[in-house]
Amino acid sequence: MRKKILSLLILLLVLSVFGLQLTKLNTIKIYANGTVDEKGNMNLSFKWVFPTNALYIQVKNAYPNPYVLVRNMTTFSSIFELSDVKVSYDDAKNSILLDARVIGACASKRQRWEFNLGKGAELIYSDSKQAIFVLVQPLSTEEIAFMTMTLNLPKDSSDFKYDPSTGIFSYSMKRKNLSGKVSAAVNVKVKPRIMASLYKVYGMPEVMDGAYWLAKTVFLNTGQGDIVDLRISYKLGDYTSWSAESVYDLVAPGGAVVDLYYPIISSTIAQLKSQTPCDLQVKYTYKDRSNKTYTDTITKRVQILGINQFEFSNVPEEERTGTWIDNFSNTPLVAAYVTHLDDPVKTFAGMVSQFSGGAAAAAKDQDAIQFCKALYDLAIHNKISYQTPSAFLVEYSSLGQDIKFPRDVLKDKAGTCIDLSILFAAVCQTVGLKSYIVVIPGHAFPVIELPSGGVLPIESTGLGGPTVGKSMSFEQAVELANQQLSKLELGKFFVVNVAEFQKQGVLPPELPPLPSAILKDWGYTLPQQTVQQTQPAQRTQPPQQTQGGTPGTTVNLSGDYSGYYVNSATSQRGSMELSIQQSGNKLQGDIIVDDSDYGEFTGTVSGNTVKITATLESTYYQTKYVVVFSGTIQGNIIQGNYTIQGSNIGGTFQIRKMQ
Repeated sequence: MRKKILSLLILLLVLSVFGLQLTKLNTIKIYANGTVDEKGNMNLSFKWVFPTNALYIQVKNAYPNPYVLVRNMTTFSSIFELSDVKVSYDDAKNSILLDARVIGACASKRQRWEFNLGKGAELIYSDSKQAIFVLVQPLSTEEIAFMTMTLNLPKDSSDFKYDPSTGIFSYSMKRKNLSGKVSAAVNVKVKPRIMASLYKVYGMPEVMDGAYWLAKTVFLNTGQGDIVDLRISYKLGDYTSWSAESVYDLVAPGGAVVDLYYPIISSTIAQLKSQTPCDLQVKYTYKDRSNKTYTDTITKRVQILGINQFEFSNVPEEERTGTWIDNFSNTPLVAAYVTHLDDPVKTFAGMVSQFSGGAAAAAKDQDAIQFCKALYDLAIHNKISYQTPSAFLVEYSSLGQDIKFPRDVLKDKAGTCIDLSILFAAVCQTVGLKSYIVVIPGHAFPVIELPSGGVLPIESTGLGGPTVGKSMSFEQAVELANQQLSKLELGKFFVVNVAEFQKQGVLPPELPPLPSAILKDWGYTLPQQTVQQTQPAQRTQPPQQTQGGTPGTTVNLSGDYSGYYVNSATSQRGSMELSIQQSGNKLQGDIIVDDSDYGEFTGTVSGNTVKITATLESTYYQTKYVVVFSGTIQGNIIQGNYTIQGSNIGGTFQIRKMQ
């Protein structure tokens, strides 16, 4: 129905989060069927069909209540007004089923009826009774989500049009004008709290496919005659002007209009430091067929949270089930706190670059690792430390937390796990490194994408200042974060792709300028030795790691290894496990790729160089293929390149010896 219907499904089920694949799939099939009546209301059914029983069972176990999964896969409960919602699992068909009544799904505007289908679909068939759309969402080179949407339209409908640039499907419909007594039931739903730090987001219907409206007006015609020329406008205190009027030609008896408000808010709202009450006004006018005008204004009180106050849930209190994903549905919005263009952050990134010896962080993996280690060590040198969070909104089931911008962490020299994650992400984004923030129950940590496509997770709370005590080494912080990354549970984590969410419109607020020498005023210095001499790839490993040698010598590689590969053409990531037995400079053993392709390998080792040739059998395609791995040994890690024989497919890989 909308392109974003697939978004969270992809997030949860595409099944590749930093190389941690849940299972492998070919096609997720989605069937949608909507029957629209002459009033614009719709009876809607959805069916999600999972390609394997194993995947279906994983999802069902993670989400015992299917309503929670479906609500977080779609924006229905936020964008549309639903009633009579029924959601269930169908074990026999590996499916999730949804049935609902959509109130005011189609609205009469500009002499036509309009339905917001969403961008990206293709109208493949229409006649006097129905229109059929197809939406194909590629997930990788081997997996897609395929959705068909059938709209069954009222009789006397005609002149169907779909505008891909707006996502609006429209049609004409013949009907008789109905005169008679009119009356309206108007219900204005508002967000009880809005975040000053996210004031830009509320004005962008493109973000999360429109989930972050400020107000939703449900206007229902409860009379016997037509309501015509309905106009709705909004104003948020002194922070907005009256919005442009939303104009609807017709609301039939028993019909409804659902109008969403996305305000353009003044940047002065970002000056608020604490919760501040504000009135939202909603003004509407309409006429009956005799041209009599009716008007009214509704006022709703909202709380504007201070610039550092963040509410983790976008689900109304009365709809929450107590699940983690309900209580933390706003998590992707922390991307707005990653201010990589803020002057203090850029200055600190410059100090890190200097401390790292001028490493070109975005050019190659070793330089990226060297930069991240310099960032971590410079934070320790300047006594930045972890601190426990301060919370608010404790009277509600959702968690409210004070979150610092990177400039605040630099000023205070302290931050919570999410504050420090945001700082690390911002500094790395400044030098061109793609950054993620992983949020799990009770914790958050940054993950940096290396130029090759590999990832470097960092336990940023390993920092310890003078009041906390000794810090972890960078190697220990990476090791601990790797362990946490390997234990992600479906339905209990968010991976915030900072660059992607900011591209969609989750943008930082305007912050007041600071003096150019502010870091010096805050006491920031470089250690006396500004150029680090140790090879970065070696320094990312714990000190006990002793593998590796010089050319002409043989090291002992026997043991079990786990890691990932990255397809250089598609950036697809997958998992790898190898069990290596070594005799002299000869290698042999077993290999598993993506938990589905199995095989054996042989190889050789000479000094720090390893070459492995593996023959694998694909479980899904019932074919065999040969992969050649060429790598180098660095500590307890083997990394390098791979190619699939007889094709132009290849990329990079990294495996780590399991202790």
